[in-house]
Amino acid sequence: MDKICDAIEGFKDKLAEYQIKDFKFYGNEQLIDEMSASFIADQIKVRTGWKIEWLNGGQIVYAKVLSGMKSQAEVNDDGEDHATYLLSLGSAMINLSLFKNNKFESSWSLALGPREIQEINEITNETPNDPIYVINDYLGAKIGHLARQIKDNSRAAVIIQHADALNNTYLKKENSANQITHEEFQHFYDQLIQMSLNDIMQNYDLEPAVADHAIPNAISIKQFLSLLNIGTIYITDMSVVTGLLMLEKRGKDTDIMMTSAQNMARRYLVDLHHATAVRKFALHIFDRLRKVHLLPKSDRELLSWAAIVDDIGSFVNQARRYEQSAEFLDDNELIGLSDRENEIVSEICRYQTMNEDGSAPDIGGHHYRHLDPEIQLTVAKLSAILRIATALDASHKQKIKQIVISLKKNNELIVRAKTNADITLERWSFNKRVKLFEDVFGIKVVLKQEGMNRQ
Repeated sequence: MDKICDAIEGFKDKLAEYQIKDFKFYGNEQLIDEMSASFIADQIKVRTGWKIEWLNGGQIVYAKVLSGMKSQAEVNDDGEDHATYLLSLGSAMINLSLFKNNKFESSWSLALGPREIQEINEITNETPNDPIYVINDYLGAKIGHLARQIKDNSRAAVIIQHADALNNTYLKKENSANQITHEEFQHFYDQLIQMSLNDIMQNYDLEPAVADHAIPNAISIKQFLSLLNIGTIYITDMSVVTGLLMLEKRGKDTDIMMTSAQNMARRYLVDLHHATAVRKFALHIFDRLRKVHLLPKSDRELLSWAAIVDDIGSFVNQARRYEQSAEFLDDNELIGLSDRENEIVSEICRYQTMNEDGSAPDIGGHHYRHLDPEIQLTVAKLSAILRIATALDASHKQKIKQIVISLKKNNELIVRAKTNADITLERWSFNKRVKLFEDVFGIKVVLKQEGMNRQ
């Protein structure tokens, strides 16, 4: 902590020297638990006066994706839209992102942090064989898992990010990104794997923690180049910081975040036609009742993502699917969401559960009362909206194409379903799921059908 605070004080002097007053102070939360992060943040605040903003794994991946888009724009000088991968190395994870037609398509992550480096060291210390072969096997087993998820993209390019030793060898000082040949990478690789840790630190001007990752990272790059059948290789010094600067300037790119949510839903075999219909209904209700729920626009996005991923738990446990969805989201943050935002989405999913025996988590119950009071009402309101939106496609057949919302003076909300189909199941589900909405907002809700003259 002394070293951290001394570094901060030195940086404060530089900010004062250049008269910089507008700045943010970020920290990487991937390798520490929530309690440790809280203690560290408090000590830094007391000793330096600075408040740290922690970034979780999903936020760091999002910043990498943003910087990857900027890198892609810089290296794509032929005007053609090839498939491009961003291979981003890091202190805790290796992230692989795919871009097509200059748009984000998908992302995968592979753990390669201090724990994995320690495991590699333990394994290699126990064998008289060449440690490079052992590391190849260790990483190959992990990367092989991704191979089953990645489709072939012929003529694909790769942009390698955060490869400090490689950058120090080949990145031109005047460039933020440039191309290297396969032969140049192979030459770098052949030299690196023969070096000791001290040699790596000296030859490439690296800190010990970074040098520790150099050989495993190089082996990972080599395996990914083979797996992806890469045509062109680029290296870049654009980083997480580049992405954070883009975020400050432009705000969040919700298309990237929605693509990530949809990818998660596809991976766990969610009915995306149903999820998209539910999302449409939920957002319409949210928009029409702005003066009733008084929630900010940012909560609309959280509702949107929850509608897409709330059923991912069905892949594991149909009976407890919404609770399973929440547990999954607790462990796998959506790209770009803060811990607080991810928790709200997770809890919205949890409170879609409807059990007659009272075993399901309930708004006002034990779990709910232990949520941060600042998010309790938001969770209740958004959960209530999503419950009735889900009921409007209970059959998963998209029978209702449009809804019209009107709030009467007697505090009665009329939901008119435009359809000529039989919506008996939707009506039954709506009546069952509407109670939370009525309790939270104090409004009586009635579903009416237009088109078949039914009420």
